[in-house]
Amino acid sequence: MNNFLKTIVALIEGDDAKVLALKIQKKAKAAFTAQVAVKQAFTLSLEENVENAQESLQNALVNKGYQITDTDDYLITILSKRRHVEAAQEELDGHLETVAFLQEQLAEISKSK
Repeated sequence: MNNFLKTIVALIEGDDAKVLALKIQKKAKAAFTAQVAVKQAFTLSLEENVENAQESLQNALVNKGYQITDTDDYLITILSKRRHVEAAQEELDGHLETVAFLQEQLAEISKSK
């Protein structure tokens, strides 16, 4: 194959690859953008879960304002509420890590070189 034909083939193959790359980038950006938006909206729910769990723990610590009649039950309830706070916080932290990762990837995909 002569140089002329090689150049034509390279241009055709290069153009096809470039067009495909741009399409992939566009789809990836759309996917990441949509997912970041969904995750950010869900963040509010997870933050509320943490706040509610903390409030529930505080209520348990003061036994909802009632006399403590069974100390074992009182302590079991407090420990349970603390586990709920920890679980809610862990879920929020993991979620925020995911959001940060998606945002980093979106920024990387969006770079034009």
